[in-house]
Amino acid sequence: MGKVQGRFEGTPFAEDGGAELVQLGVIPLVSCPDGVTRVVLVTSRGSGRWTIPKGNPIAGLPPHKSAAREALEEAGLIGKTAKKPLGSYRFWKRREDHWTLASVDVHLMRVEERRAIFKEAAERSTGLFTIAEASGLVVEPGLKTLIEAAGHLDAARGEKPRGKGRGKIKDDKSGAARKAQTRAA
Repeated sequence: MGKVQGRFEGTPFAEDGGAELVQLGVIPLVSCPDGVTRVVLVTSRGSGRWTIPKGNPIAGLPPHKSAAREALEEAGLIGKTAKKPLGSYRFWKRREDHWTLASVDVHLMRVEERRAIFKEAAERSTGLFTIAEASGLVVEPGLKTLIEAAGHLDAARGEKPRGKGRGKIKDDKSGAARKAQTRAA
């Protein structure tokens, strides 16, 4: 996208020259024992609002692996991440003295494990929510739509928890992951 023009010129929204920031994220899905698919959300570091794990592309990593790395760093999540994004959404990202338009390519992740100790554990809260709850908690309309689409795709696939590794998140041995997961509740 080119320079932001029109009513944003001369405002804090145009201070970065109008360059759009591209980020990668995941919608982490957990198949729970009760048959309900839930979404793991994290809080943002700045405002504390609920969102998905996301961040800047990592040089040398394919987009889906870069997005998966964000899920590990921000929420301690490990799982299978779709190579193709489900879609993308845009939002205004707050910087120290201005705003930047960001576009996030969003991949689906099937969570298989959650680590109790992860890079940003002290900076963020995490929570496990139904599709409807997660959609209601996030602010960005495009992200709401993608979370709802993920729920519809999951329902259309007819997945039920089954077999080894299905229906629960494999915790690390300390059991602290479950406590950290409910910290925000």
